[in-house]
Amino acid sequence: MWLLLWRLLLFAALGHAHYTTSSDVVVYHTLPHFWTGVGFCPAGDISHTGIATALTSPALQLNLRQIGALPFGAITHIRIHWLLELVQLLEYSTDGVPRYDYEKFDAFVDLLQELRLSPVLEFMGNPGQVFTANPERNWFLWEHFTKSLINHQLARHGAARLSSWRYETWNEPDLLNYNRINFTAQSYLEYVQAVRRGLSKAGGRRKSKRQQQLYRALRGPAGLFKAEQRHPLCWQLLEVCNEQLAKCPIDILTYHRKGIDGSATEILNGSLALLAKIYHDYPQLQQLPVANDEADPVSGWSTPRDFQADVRYAATLMSTVMQHWHAKLAGGVMDQLESISHDNAFLSYHPHEFQQRTLLAHFRMNETQPPHSQFIQKPVYAALGMLAKLGIRAADLELVNMDSKHSVQVLRSISGNGVAQYMATIFLSPEQAGPQLTAYHHKYTLNMSIANESAFITELLVPHSTDPFRVWQQAGSPAYPNATLREQMRRAQTPRLYETGPIWQYNSELVVNSASLPLPWVMLLRVCSAAWPKLKRPQQLEIVAITGREVFISWSEQPRSTQCLKSYEVWFRASGDTAASADWQQISLGWHLPYPSFQYAPGLNGSVNGFYKVRGVDVFNERSAFSQIVEYLEL
Repeated sequence: MWLLLWRLLLFAALGHAHYTTSSDVVVYHTLPHFWTGVGFCPAGDISHTGIATALTSPALQLNLRQIGALPFGAITHIRIHWLLELVQLLEYSTDGVPRYDYEKFDAFVDLLQELRLSPVLEFMGNPGQVFTANPERNWFLWEHFTKSLINHQLARHGAARLSSWRYETWNEPDLLNYNRINFTAQSYLEYVQAVRRGLSKAGGRRKSKRQQQLYRALRGPAGLFKAEQRHPLCWQLLEVCNEQLAKCPIDILTYHRKGIDGSATEILNGSLALLAKIYHDYPQLQQLPVANDEADPVSGWSTPRDFQADVRYAATLMSTVMQHWHAKLAGGVMDQLESISHDNAFLSYHPHEFQQRTLLAHFRMNETQPPHSQFIQKPVYAALGMLAKLGIRAADLELVNMDSKHSVQVLRSISGNGVAQYMATIFLSPEQAGPQLTAYHHKYTLNMSIANESAFITELLVPHSTDPFRVWQQAGSPAYPNATLREQMRRAQTPRLYETGPIWQYNSELVVNSASLPLPWVMLLRVCSAAWPKLKRPQQLEIVAITGREVFISWSEQPRSTQCLKSYEVWFRASGDTAASADWQQISLGWHLPYPSFQYAPGLNGSVNGFYKVRGVDVFNERSAFSQIVEYLEL
């Protein structure tokens, strides 16, 4: 049992919201949600056929559908290596100009758009061997390919949609397993400059970056930046940019720095050391925004590690975000931080369904006809959903001492029009090598008042209670978990809800007694004013088949209104029922659904054929309007 106690000191003062610590006024800064990117490399052969097979597989597309079913804004961008291998070379014109077939690329991009995910378009591929067959013309071929691809997508999706995409140079070009078109020092510079020209010319020329309202920034070189002798291509590009920044082909400097021992601190320290060296050797580059594309706890996504299966990975990702925010506010070499991304959108495989660096545990159910995939959301998936609830302004990271060795990280955030109408605070216990109990008992004074009526809610990630990996282990870690075990795992995959409201006109002092909480734990506190926008009806309700008598239901959220969401309700009416609302059943009764998805499996005697609708419930226990009703018929 969690011992989370709230002391509520009621007071009569009215007025605007104010936030203070015991001694200082809390200063809030604009908080860009800079952590909302994920990535992966498709399995299989690096060829048109191999990449197309991987990216169109039902397992991978369901994986993406689950990632897209996080709360609004939790994941905005997905970086996929070799994505351009989906493009096919058709033929050369009489002038030697290639013509391309974009059909498979278009279909995949359409899926990402449906899932509200924007691609990070790496100019990384060799359709029809066009670049290796014509190395002396790559300066032209890359410019033409880039311009043609972007113009084609502009015609399909429009400039506004493409403005949310990100564009990046070849991933880690100094590594032989990625440098498959044999870049030399000269040809690599020609390639980057050609991609820059293609991006600039797509959609028509504009006189300058300032005049080009829809200017497409180029990111790069996406390098590891090890020793200069071993990684000359990326270092050379920095040298060229430092000599004449105005003619630098990249706009955002991207690099990869992972941890060594699995800790968030190592990720940040790696960035600090690298950027300090870059700025010392190439001082002009301090003017460029920077991004760590692969800010992961340790390299090697497929290497099984127990901490990646449970709350420890969730806490590490949370700490990574919070420490980078603190470093950005502190100025120095992290002052220009634009974003960090996590390489954790891979498909895990047996026998390491949970332990690989992924957001979801993937079970390939080969004993069914036909075989199918089942996914369980890991605590790190839930952590990204919790981070999405942070407001638009945040204070600096606070450290509250637990004892002489340990402290709790606290990140406060707020939103509101002129005055604070919403507050979200994350409390993060110390990172530990393994779950262990702590006798932490601390009073944390929020001293927050919000004019108008308010309510608040807490959610927790904690070992054992929100740990589907443990549920699976206790069942013997079967390769093919049955329906009963899958339901048990899914009931443990979301944050635990702890309700304490609604409370009216309060000043709150939080008392956390975690004597029974194993480390690490994560707590999200949200406080909502009654003036905050009400829940809007869920949109784009979709139902997709998983296997016989089992479906995955997802929907989209409308911005802002779901910050004060408590849970969703999913309702169902079987086909053939002619009565009105009395025949509707809440099939999610007893489930905490803080995120916009639900997997429904009524069992052998049930049916998924029928009508579905969804609505939200906020912290005041008020319901939104229902979504549109969608009918599903199993084929």
